[in-house]
Amino acid sequence: MPQMQDLDKLNTDLNHHMEVILRCTAPSEKYGRLLLATPPESRYPYVYPRDSACAVQLFRRLAGSRLGYDAGKPAFELMRSMALFLKDVFSAEGAWGQRYSLDGEDKGIYKQEDNAAHGIAIISNYLLTAHRLGKEIPELPEFLDVLNRGLGYARRNLYHPELNLFRSTTSIHESAMEEGYTCWVNFSFLYAFSLADEVSRKLDSGKAIRSGYLSFRKHLLYSVSELFMSGHRYVRRIDPHGQIDSRPDFTLLSPFYYGFLHYWNEMGASVAFLEKQLWDPELGMIMRYLPFAQDFSTHVHAGNGPWLQYTAVLAQFHFANGNRARGDELLAMIDSHRREKGEIPEHLSTCRRFEEFMEKEWKTGIDFAKEFHKPILLDNIDFDKILEETNNMARAYQRTGAKCIFRDDDMADGGYIQFATPLMWSHVEYARALLVRAGDWWKVKK
Repeated sequence: MPQMQDLDKLNTDLNHHMEVILRCTAPSEKYGRLLLATPPESRYPYVYPRDSACAVQLFRRLAGSRLGYDAGKPAFELMRSMALFLKDVFSAEGAWGQRYSLDGEDKGIYKQEDNAAHGIAIISNYLLTAHRLGKEIPELPEFLDVLNRGLGYARRNLYHPELNLFRSTTSIHESAMEEGYTCWVNFSFLYAFSLADEVSRKLDSGKAIRSGYLSFRKHLLYSVSELFMSGHRYVRRIDPHGQIDSRPDFTLLSPFYYGFLHYWNEMGASVAFLEKQLWDPELGMIMRYLPFAQDFSTHVHAGNGPWLQYTAVLAQFHFANGNRARGDELLAMIDSHRREKGEIPEHLSTCRRFEEFMEKEWKTGIDFAKEFHKPILLDNIDFDKILEETNNMARAYQRTGAKCIFRDDDMADGGYIQFATPLMWSHVEYARALLVRAGDWWKVKK
């Protein structure tokens, strides 16, 4: 645990990240404040269950820590707001979509199945934190009903019993490269079912959550822990035809990220592999996957480059694994690309890559075709949603070219661009890295 002087510094740093996170919120008359991916005027002015679930993991730690972090109070308030919002936008079928407007309209585009897990996780983490803090939960029966129906929807509609895995069309990367059975999706469902089991034991005296969904968690634990291993490391996906997809990907960190690291040697080998393969040769830090632009399922978004929230997760692993020097080195690289007020972007690219993207992918329509590839879209999607997202993309690329270019004559490519600054998720993972470094998160057991 951090000493008093270190705790003061940690508090100050966490407060800064919470201040930026709060800038990525919008007031709601019904809920208080809702968490967006970026500030309301920026690239992603929506509520994303995926991004929000990652944030709520951090908020649970901030609000429930015995150290009494200053950021704990706004963290709990955001958790409650998001849990109530997710409860209310829960569909009649029993699921959640990719993203929502502030008034709860489903603005989703993709078949992003892991949102069922993220919605369960958000509500469960809120309930468990409220229970720990002794807070009243007047909506508890409604929350438990939503959890029960969400777990049932996932089992009936997204689970492949013969393989004992959850399938996906798209997930974290929102592209067809995730079709099949991915490491990220399955660990996110294992996490969700585990949280629901904890909720049942601590808050569900009336047994509103079916016992079969809870016992299923033990059944799922084995397959998810074992089936994504090949050659002494994790793999990112089993494709729809049963072939192992061994390409490097940030999502190889999923077992660590969701707290189910049974094989730390294999996790270490996975990290060494992805860190070498995904390291950006010009900008440093890690890309999310290798940018083979000719692959139709690979989408580069304003030019490929390092993603800062994923680099912060990599730093978390090194801190947890006792390698503080490497973790600090990674955070320093992120720090070197903060804005004047300390804002962290989503990702970086070089000026040349950005300009090539605009000429070869955006202006030719290839980027549009990749973004709205019919097999990954929701069925019967309203074209107005596609038009809205296209306009968001166009504004973001125009803004990037006009305001987010940082010229550097010492760089071979003439400088770099920042995309989507600030990104709420980047600040979440940086703050989480600070907690892991301070020892106020779990450590890898050797």
